[in-house]
Amino acid sequence: MKRHQVDELLVRHGQELFWPRAQRGPKAGDLKLPLPRGGKVTPAAVRQRVRLVLSKAPSVVVKITGTATGMGKVRQHLRYITERGETLRDDEGREYVTPDDVKLFGDQFKYDGSPIPTFGTQREAFQLALDMPPGTDPEAVQAAAVAFAQQEFSGHRWAWAYHSHQGHPHVHLLVRAQGRHLKRLAPSPADLHRWREAFARELRARGVPAQATTRLVRGAVRNEEPLWVTRARKAGTLRQEPPLNERVTLGSDSMQRSLMSWAYLHAALAESPDAADRELAAAVKGFVRHMPMVSHVVGVELDRQRQQEQRPQQPAAQAPQQHPEPDIER
Repeated sequence: MKRHQVDELLVRHGQELFWPRAQRGPKAGDLKLPLPRGGKVTPAAVRQRVRLVLSKAPSVVVKITGTATGMGKVRQHLRYITERGETLRDDEGREYVTPDDVKLFGDQFKYDGSPIPTFGTQREAFQLALDMPPGTDPEAVQAAAVAFAQQEFSGHRWAWAYHSHQGHPHVHLLVRAQGRHLKRLAPSPADLHRWREAFARELRARGVPAQATTRLVRGAVRNEEPLWVTRARKAGTLRQEPPLNERVTLGSDSMQRSLMSWAYLHAALAESPDAADRELAAAVKGFVRHMPMVSHVVGVELDRQRQQEQRPQQPAAQAPQQHPEPDIER
């Protein structure tokens, strides 16, 4: 197979696996996930994503840790993220160092749009945490978090503080729900997925290997324990053990599509004239072979066959008895 044919197949099936299209919001055709830098899926981007998955690059954490329905909760969160002397920085790069400075920012936050009441009923601000494993470059985490916020929350008032005291570098981000054009944030699960992809992309742009792939792409079929639960248990701050969810939550059609995409990617790489591609194909084959999804799909098929074999066999329907034709000449 020629190189351009390999590249065409990688783009086609790589986009289906890593950058699925979905309708999001009022505009049909909006991308559920951000495209690679440059706004286009390229063969190089697909190869990079395959290598990230195979290398088990660290997964980013972007989660909503809470919401505030009034200024009382907003100020409480601002005190929490600066209580160890952390510097608060806003969306325009201004710094707030002392408690009085942080209080001043709270006053600005309150009146940057419709005034936020002390106590209310609707969500006035979102509290986010952007997290990476221990050992990640702190400067890269902070720069990526700022770039992410500038991209996702343009037109909204926001501020952030960097924490490292828990052993893993993370940024706390406070975002005003109502933007300067009166548009309100209402994040959905698709938005959270897009935020993770965008943060991982900004980290990679700064030399940090990071990914935000789904369980479907990684071949996992059961819910995984959230990273914050694992860390809270280790730190002794987990108040209650969450119920374990061992149910398979992925649909069979989705699993089949994922496995087919991986199969097409492997076939294209294996037929490439480039030795590096063929080496990558061998790694893909080994990765897919050990996917929990493969074992699950094979197990389901074996169970189906076993149940079919154990069903009582119905006697074959007998053909109607044939009577001889009358001999009209007799």
